[in-house]
Amino acid sequence: MAHRYRITTPSKPAGLWNPDRQLTAAIAERDQFLERHPQYRELQQEIDRMLDKAGSAENRMAVLALLMESKLIELHGNLQRLNRILLSAQDR
Repeated sequence: MAHRYRITTPSKPAGLWNPDRQLTAAIAERDQFLERHPQYRELQQEIDRMLDKAGSAENRMAVLALLMESKLIELHGNLQRLNRILLSAQDR
């Protein structure tokens, strides 16, 4: 199931980049998303557990890359299955 992700653009330049403010805003946005879609809470908890064990920022990025790659492989398999179903339905 696809969900829209709202990208907001600031109305005025933010000035100096403040990572703490960016992190706070990102966490608030994530929490709002999870409020609207509670079925993803367990997945978020799993991701948080993995990232907590990763240690350094580099390891955290590697974990995120592996998670995304895994989901892309899963999506590719689902698309291949869907394609086979559509092709077999077309032959009928």
